Amino acid sequence: MKPESAPKSRTHILTIALEDYFHAPAFRGVIGKKSWGRLDSRFENNALEALDWLARSHSRATFFVSPWVARKCPDLLKEILRRGQEIALSGDGGPGFRTLSRSDLREKLRRSRAIVEEACHRRILGYRRSDVFLQPKHLAALEVLAEEEFVYDSSLTPTAFAFRRQPWRRFIHQQQFASSSIWEFPISSQSIGSLMIPFAGGNYFRQYPEAFVRWAIREWDRVQTEPLVLYFRVWDLDPLHPRINTGSFVRNMRHYRNSGRMLRTLSEIFSQYRFDSIAGSLQRTQSPAAVHSSVPAGNVLASGSGGARLPVSVIVPCYNEEASISYLARSLDELKNNLAGDFAVQLILVDDGSSDRTWSLLTQYLGSRADSLLIRHARNLGIAAAIRTGLEHAHEVACSMDCDCSYDPHELKPMLGLLSDEIDLVVASPYHPNGRVSNVPAWRIRLSRSASFLYRIVTGSRLYTFTSCLRVYRRSAALATPLRYSGFLGIAELTGKFVLDGRGVAEHPATLELRLFGRSKMRIAATIAGHLQLLAGLAWSRLTRSRLSAPDSATPVQPVGSRAKTPSLS
Repeated sequence: MKPESAPKSRTHILTIALEDYFHAPAFRGVIGKKSWGRLDSRFENNALEALDWLARSHSRATFFVSPWVARKCPDLLKEILRRGQEIALSGDGGPGFRTLSRSDLREKLRRSRAIVEEACHRRILGYRRSDVFLQPKHLAALEVLAEEEFVYDSSLTPTAFAFRRQPWRRFIHQQQFASSSIWEFPISSQSIGSLMIPFAGGNYFRQYPEAFVRWAIREWDRVQTEPLVLYFRVWDLDPLHPRINTGSFVRNMRHYRNSGRMLRTLSEIFSQYRFDSIAGSLQRTQSPAAVHSSVPAGNVLASGSGGARLPVSVIVPCYNEEASISYLARSLDELKNNLAGDFAVQLILVDDGSSDRTWSLLTQYLGSRADSLLIRHARNLGIAAAIRTGLEHAHEVACSMDCDCSYDPHELKPMLGLLSDEIDLVVASPYHPNGRVSNVPAWRIRLSRSASFLYRIVTGSRLYTFTSCLRVYRRSAALATPLRYSGFLGIAELTGKFVLDGRGVAEHPATLELRLFGRSKMRIAATIAGHLQLLAGLAWSRLTRSRLSAPDSATPVQPVGSRAKTPSLS
């Protein structure tokens, strides 16, 4: 639905967060910054659509921009300015007013402002750090902004009773300090007695009844002399953006509930009201800014040392993973750049009989690359079988990883350093004392931990994790180990047999995270039954081996932990 220009009695203020869907507050703690570059980016097209909406409604707005966005798309910032809009600085979602000291806040503001000014070549006048929990005691940070010559701030969202003794905080006001001052443009809220209810944008539009939102805006326009301060995020214009698996009903509701009605709500607002930017309301313009060539343009990955590099294969089994392929392709690009200095990387992607678009997407994203080998099973054989197929085409040093990247692929680099003449298998371990689990369902953690504990007892090893798919193998050792199980159980079976055979196994502490796309293929009841059956088989194998071995020739199995010092493979 497109907004149409209509007679408008007065001008309000519009602010727009120039961010991608994966920057949303609902995904903080689920998607780390290290993963942003691997996701499908849509904010550029969304921003251009927002600019078209502004043009049709003869309005202007302030676009709040983070350093990450500025580095990624400086040309977009210049286009926003060319169309008469304003660029301001947005906080990056890290520590803010409530936690940073004055000196740390000052340093962060200077660094972030320089990056955005470097990208758009204009002086930044304003700042926003979205935080609904700000209280009067946190507003001392405004003095730091004023001392850094910011003209205005728009971080305040008066909520509930936090500012009941300062009701004037609901409206645009100027904060005076001893030697400086700054304008505050709070997100508008309705007042019911001393209770303040923010309503003017974003999640409030999605969660509140539409009738309340319309009434609140209409009532402000009718009663208040101060302009309404409204905001939205550019991904609000994109209800079809990818669906992230947050693992939480509350997070899903916060981000996705009523997202389809955002276009209708915003269209009605644009058709009824005219908007200006914050700088425009203050009658200020963004002057040209000095360009500092010393400001870094982004992370630069190592391009290689130029010496002889060890051939390494990275095997990725894929089964009905169409939602993950684009994310996987970018993750593999990052991994190759990370390993480029020491390793010549071959990618082996095995489609394990997928019934969706996995094969066509693998071909689209990776099929034309000289460093990639694509293999397709005629039917689904299981993850262990897919890895074994990859090993048959791999170099002697080989790695495997999940298609969903639930372990960070960058962990493979330190894991490769643990492979040595004494070590044939390196396993990523979230249950290692230095490992971690993030946002994974509790039932899955209990099942996996319990299984690993039982495998540890049955095999007599000191390993903490048996079921991780992020691994580094000596190919010949892996192929020489026959497996009974071809699915998830085959992963644990290989580890258990390596231990019982006396092969060196090392662990590397890693973080297991919730998969962002698609669903796990694990069937709980069948998995539990399978683990018990495998445990019984390993226990019997250990028992029979101990009976057959002479007492003076028995060799205790002592898998090497991640802290053990082992010579690097050369």
